[in-house]
Amino acid sequence: MRTDKGQKKKQYILAQARQLFIQKGYAATSMEELVHFSGVSKGSIYYHFKNKIDLFTEVLFQHWDEWTTQWYEKEKDYQSFIEKLYGVAIHYAEDFQHPLVQVSEEFFLRHSDMSMVSEMMKKAGKQHREIYASIFAEAIAEGQIKGESPEELAVIFGGLLDGLGTLYYEGRELKPFYRKGVKYFLEGVLARG
Repeated sequence: MRTDKGQKKKQYILAQARQLFIQKGYAATSMEELVHFSGVSKGSIYYHFKNKIDLFTEVLFQHWDEWTTQWYEKEKDYQSFIEKLYGVAIHYAEDFQHPLVQVSEEFFLRHSDMSMVSEMMKKAGKQHREIYASIFAEAIAEGQIKGESPEELAVIFGGLLDGLGTLYYEGRELKPFYRKGVKYFLEGVLARG
């Protein structure tokens, strides 16, 4: 069982590692540099983290948890189902500007263990889908949309957001596409006659 002091030390190491990864990238950050940067002994770092992969994975999980917390704060500003759907899409798009996104790309390119990458992506996807499903469930309960499965709607909506994310790699401005994506999701593309 870890003590509060141990948890504080772990959180401190994570914060220092996050800064170092953002500054130098994944490959250029060594555990020895983290020792010098943080002032924490190598033994203490290895007590909390098995290796650099484990450390960076924790940094990413922490980022995803922060993303979720930030969304719930923003969500309070949106009154309607439609505002929430646009809001969460833009929140998703804005995350591509976070410096850890580039570092995570480097990390995933360096590690060919697809089972590890797959597990990490499942965790991130699950967090996002739970948010989307709660938005859809609320809209269904209020009679704003048909009584579909909120979980299925969340999967489809998540697929839309994930797919639009590929535009980031083309250097495109994401927010306009996310806005249009939500619009088409809500209205459909068939001409009304």
